[in-house]
Amino acid sequence: MDIKKAEFLMSNTRFEFLPNDNIPEYAFIGRSNVGKS
Repeated sequence: MDIKKAEFLMSNTRFEFLPNDNIPEYAFIGRSNVGKS
C-alpha cells in the first residue's frame, strides 16, 4: 500500500450519521501512547 494522501473527514458516535460514499476506510484503534501514527 502506497498512501499518497490521507484526510480526516469526521468523527461521531452514532451509526446513522456515518457517511455513505462507498470509498475504502481504515480505522487505527488502540491506546493513545502505543505508536499508531
